[in-house]
Amino acid sequence: MLDRRGATPGHKTCLQALIVSGSMLCLGQGASFADHHQADGGHDSHVQHQADSGHDSHAQHQAGMEMAPSVQPADVKLLNLPVLDQTGTALNFVDDVVGDKIVVFDFIFTSCTTICPVTTTLLTRSRADLQDVAPDRLQFVSLSIDSNNDDPERLARFAAQRSADWVFLTGEKRTMDELLVALDAYTTNPEDHAPMIIIGDAATGTFSRHFGMPNPDMVTRRVRELLQARAAQHDHHAGH
Repeated sequence: MLDRRGATPGHKTCLQALIVSGSMLCLGQGASFADHHQADGGHDSHVQHQADSGHDSHAQHQAGMEMAPSVQPADVKLLNLPVLDQTGTALNFVDDVVGDKIVVFDFIFTSCTTICPVTTTLLTRSRADLQDVAPDRLQFVSLSIDSNNDDPERLARFAAQRSADWVFLTGEKRTMDELLVALDAYTTNPEDHAPMIIIGDAATGTFSRHFGMPNPDMVTRRVRELLQARAAQHDHHAGH
């Protein structure tokens, strides 16, 4: 695969306040996004979120930070579409970014002042804890949900401000929408998106969707579980 980015450790001291803040928000009251989804009989999560039109969108976005974390299996499709990273480099989503790696997908927009900055900062902790994993085995990916405004320069600035040394992607609006729909992460209004990440193994197609602010230790643990599952499968085949 063409992408061989590494990641530098996050600044622990700078992260502590945000990590504690994010963890407290995760423990706040309110129904989880998964419960909201189930109560609607399988309707698309984002559609239901948008349907609450009587609420101010910014208030909804901020309220999302108080949702308790929950996990669901994720049925996602990885489309090999053209994208741009934060350096302006043209890439193909599957061939050059995802490949057959363990992946952590995050969904952000650079003008966000609530969920996205905290989520990104929390993920830098996980990325730092996974420094021992080779970049050809693990990829963190943040996809813009506001590609009309998020050009590579804005993504680069957003990433640098949070010491997020992984791939940030944008592209043509139609292309990004198609990618987000395939990942079940599309929203018509960025302010309405719920805090959510996807963790999985692109080689096996095993993915899980994690709602709420990400717990860095949970992300690290899940990635290592997927790596161990790979190693066990390799050992099994080697023994036959």
